[in-house]
Amino acid sequence: NLSALATTMAQLELQSTIGFGGKVVSGLVVHPDREHLIFPLGSSVVVEGIAGKKKQTYLQGHAGNVTCVAVSKSGRFVASGEESAFQATIILWDFQQRKPVHKLTLHKAAVGAIAFSPTEKYLVSLGGPDDGTLTVWDVKTGKPLFNKATSNGRGGVATCVAYANQSDYQFVVGGQNTLRVWDINPATGKAAPQDVTTRGVQREVTCITISDNDRAVYAGTMSGDIMQFDLQQRLLQQVGPDRGKFPKGVSVIQIMKNGELVVGSGAGVVALLKPADWRTVRKMGVEGKVTSISLRGDGHEFFVGTEKCSIHRVSHADFQQELRSACPFDQVNDIAFAHGSSDIFASCAGSDITIWHTPTSKSLLQISVPNHTCRSVTFNATGTLLLSGWDDGSVRCFLPESGALKWEQYDASRGGVNVVVATNCGQRFVTGGADSQIRMWSICQKGAELQGLLSEHAGEITSIMLSKNDEEAVSSSLDGSCIVWDLLKFSRKQIIMANSLFMSVKYRPDEAQLLTVGTDRKVAYWESYDGTLIREVEVARAGAVKCLDISADGTQFVVGGEDKLLKLFSYRECDRRFTGVGHAGDIIMCKICPNMKYIVSAGADGSIFRWTYPQ
Repeated sequence: NLSALATTMAQLELQSTIGFGGKVVSGLVVHPDREHLIFPLGSSVVVEGIAGKKKQTYLQGHAGNVTCVAVSKSGRFVASGEESAFQATIILWDFQQRKPVHKLTLHKAAVGAIAFSPTEKYLVSLGGPDDGTLTVWDVKTGKPLFNKATSNGRGGVATCVAYANQSDYQFVVGGQNTLRVWDINPATGKAAPQDVTTRGVQREVTCITISDNDRAVYAGTMSGDIMQFDLQQRLLQQVGPDRGKFPKGVSVIQIMKNGELVVGSGAGVVALLKPADWRTVRKMGVEGKVTSISLRGDGHEFFVGTEKCSIHRVSHADFQQELRSACPFDQVNDIAFAHGSSDIFASCAGSDITIWHTPTSKSLLQISVPNHTCRSVTFNATGTLLLSGWDDGSVRCFLPESGALKWEQYDASRGGVNVVVATNCGQRFVTGGADSQIRMWSICQKGAELQGLLSEHAGEITSIMLSKNDEEAVSSSLDGSCIVWDLLKFSRKQIIMANSLFMSVKYRPDEAQLLTVGTDRKVAYWESYDGTLIREVEVARAGAVKCLDISADGTQFVVGGEDKLLKLFSYRECDRRFTGVGHAGDIIMCKICPNMKYIVSAGADGSIFRWTYPQ
């Protein structure tokens, strides 16, 4: 396990994250102290302050992506489960110390859901669909009491769980045609399930909540209605609403102190219901499936998390919402710092370009072009223009202060513009496309004018870097070659060939050497003058290396790729010095900021991490 191996090495310090694991059901939790939000991001659990500067701390120790999160009633413990190729681990954390207390390993492949008993005596966990078992753990010792199958043989495996509020010895699980109450015998520590009598009603249960007095249990269903039954009698009492069912199913449900239900649906509807007559009191909409609802305190306000990785703060009194954070939910394709500045960088993901303030990770501006995907973004030398390449073959130029579109150059590349790089003089830019061609453009008042065309590559262009005097450029391609170009004569100077699909190429700051990475998992050193291979070193044990950047002083470089690890190497010895663990998907882009204070990395899961650059 590469991530587990990396945790034994010197680790990069994670300063801040931009992202939220919105696809994790009930992953967003308000801590009982009412001052912190807890949510998953990749293989980490983020603890973020609600007020002020949103200071973040991290619970790191998982080898795989975090799949579920739970907080004990007093707030003393946090539990998180993961997915794994083999056995999945649950980590029990001490919240105050931010350190692991126990590592609980029994489930196969993934942990689907977890819940604490009211006095924190037990923790119940459900395995994923490939596991199909339920385990009750002793929180004090970290030992399992028992492990049993969740299915009754007639329905599917359980996918959701809720613990009683008054007893450590009762909990409810639900799934496909499965709704069962489990009773633990205090004397023997064994448990026996009992199916809820549903009077012939068959549903796929997606979420469960239990009233404070343990009388009423509400189970949301994929059919868009809610089942109510008595916890002691285990008998279905009512199903509602009869009319106006929730589109795309009830995805999450919470009960308030006064008995009202806050319900989230797969269509992005958040509603306040009175279960006595299933009347909707208030309703609002968000973009994307609602995956989390967490009450703050007694419910005067609550937080809503969506599958599109946004977090909303909602007032109970009038359902007025505030967008707390909107994170990329598509793959981040590119990152670019403003020239000479480490305080501002831009990212592109899906149809959005976002400009961020680096020290605070706050979004300053968002630009959207619906129905198109931005593949590359860069600032011009003066920082007055933001150039972007798109999948429709266009280059769009925006004003970075207002986000207004200044001009649009159509047909800049057939098949889409993969790379846009601005020259250091500020008057021109270079594009590389899916059509394997490189074009030089001059910037005009109302558009761009083609200056030259370079077409010796036979595959998609993956990266371009210009020399400091703008007279040369080097490009990498999926055809297994890197070419050094003379931009004055528009001709080839040198060509580098290797048995690899090159993903990135960079000049060393003195421009005497080149570094390349690609699908062969190696970083290669080349003479830029004649293209001679100096040496190559394997930097990943599995998967392609997708991104590369060199520090401004040329002493270190950073790489990332399909192994989900960010690695910092010394340039001279090519020794790995630090490793960054936390990304859930492939690392698509990594940059060392100009003043060598931060490293910013972005992944296929839409997360952006800011690390401390080791001096």
